[in-house]
Amino acid sequence: MNQYRELLSTIAQQYHIGRGDNEKETDLKARVIYSICGMMAYASLFDDGDIKNTVSILHLKERVRQILDDYKALYPESAGKLPDKPETFEKEIESLFLDTGMAYHVPDRIAPSMKHEARFHTILFQRGIAIDEITSVSGCGFYSVQQHAAPSEDNHAICSMFCLEQEHLLSVWQQAVAAASWKLLPSLDGSNEYLRLQPPFSSGYWKSTPDTTGDVSLLRVGLKGAQIYYLYRYTGAGIEVSPLPGWQVKDGQYRSLACACLASLGTLPPISYQQDGTLVHLQQDYLLPPRELAFLRLYSWPEECAAFSQFKRKLSLEVFAAMKQLLSERGYTFSQGGIVSNAKWSKLLP
Repeated sequence: MNQYRELLSTIAQQYHIGRGDNEKETDLKARVIYSICGMMAYASLFDDGDIKNTVSILHLKERVRQILDDYKALYPESAGKLPDKPETFEKEIESLFLDTGMAYHVPDRIAPSMKHEARFHTILFQRGIAIDEITSVSGCGFYSVQQHAAPSEDNHAICSMFCLEQEHLLSVWQQAVAAASWKLLPSLDGSNEYLRLQPPFSSGYWKSTPDTTGDVSLLRVGLKGAQIYYLYRYTGAGIEVSPLPGWQVKDGQYRSLACACLASLGTLPPISYQQDGTLVHLQQDYLLPPRELAFLRLYSWPEECAAFSQFKRKLSLEVFAAMKQLLSERGYTFSQGGIVSNAKWSKLLP
């Protein structure tokens, strides 16, 4: 086993996966193995399949399972830091690739995306690149570091690449409210849910009673999986509603409007972060919209690699600096500290 002693540190150095100043060695090893599984899953997309330029989804999952099992056997001291059930990791990698355009579906099969690069700040975000072109990895995302920041007029390219919202949150909300067509809600029943506008949000994003302040907010009606979403406001005559199109709210996309609504009221919680050397720990108290969240998940590791929390992530300092600027320009706020942890942090970002 001695020949494998330096393997993970060599891979970490090659792909610029730095160890946090206060990070345990077993946690670093788990992060590196997580990224190796992602890179090998990506490499499997280029394997020769029965159909040109595609592989079966099963092929990708089997590659993830094989690599995970092999590295858990090689490094048993980190096995407890990695997923207990390989199938959960297989699904995580598959969803990461599909949700961020790293790969796309064809019937019962999967294929790599075309090469695409977009620069933001000093980071060149990459997908569809050749395996031997990978120079830096954060989570399962590929990037390279540039000497100079990109011109501000080029910053929209990253939004197009990952289908991120390009408007500021306040503009998103103003446009939604301006387009509303109001009518009285004829009746109320027990299935109505109203967006919670004030923290804490740990008890859920929705509540059973409407706000009576007159502020415009979100309402959803119906059974789970078949809900209809509305803008709503409370007036002296009752509750007025304006229906929202399905494309704007399906598959969790309502969170784009929810974040915009809370931002307009000043109640959207900031994203907390703490720096530990070249590693940044991040905690969301309110989830980002699906596309922004998928982008974050691709370029980060779960706080605990044995689980896949969407709320607590960690990522390389370089990628975080670019991501923080990108999201800040769109109205999201950040605050140092506030993360529940036993670690003591001595170095914080300015």
